[in-house]
Amino acid sequence: MFKKWFPVLVILICAIFAVSSGCSDNSEEDTNVPEESIEEVNEEEASAEDTENEENVEVEMVSGDTSNWCAVGSSWKSTNPQTGEEVTMEIVGTETVDGVLMCKAVYETNVEDEDVSSIEYLWSEDGATYFWTAYDSSGDVISEMSMKDGKMKIVDEEGNVMEYSQGQ
Repeated sequence: MFKKWFPVLVILICAIFAVSSGCSDNSEEDTNVPEESIEEVNEEEASAEDTENEENVEVEMVSGDTSNWCAVGSSWKSTNPQTGEEVTMEIVGTETVDGVLMCKAVYETNVEDEDVSSIEYLWSEDGATYFWTAYDSSGDVISEMSMKDGKMKIVDEEGNVMEYSQGQ
């Protein structure tokens, strides 16, 4: 069951990151979800009321093949139509890293006051191995984080390395 919900968890984490980064400052949002993804939504929940002087953020979610542990094609996008700020996350495929098959997701934003412009996230089917690489708007790596064989490694923007082992 964990395998099926892991991609959804990744999308949720990115959504929380996007909201906390300032891309969505209001409590009301328009949600555009493909009809086949909607489960029992009543009319009151489905309608969004426009109020004067309030910004609306549009959110789109698309589900890929949820029967596969790596639901390629699943995506999440948040857009602020007033500012043009946009945050997206998409599961783009699989890669083999050090002999381990990994699912790959890409997070991108055009929010100018953020240090991070994009993040590549790879994770194994069991979730025990993962890699995060954050890039600035020039495509330069600004930080990396990895977990493999119970060892976590974090490399910051200046190249400082921190390593931890599970159980320490």
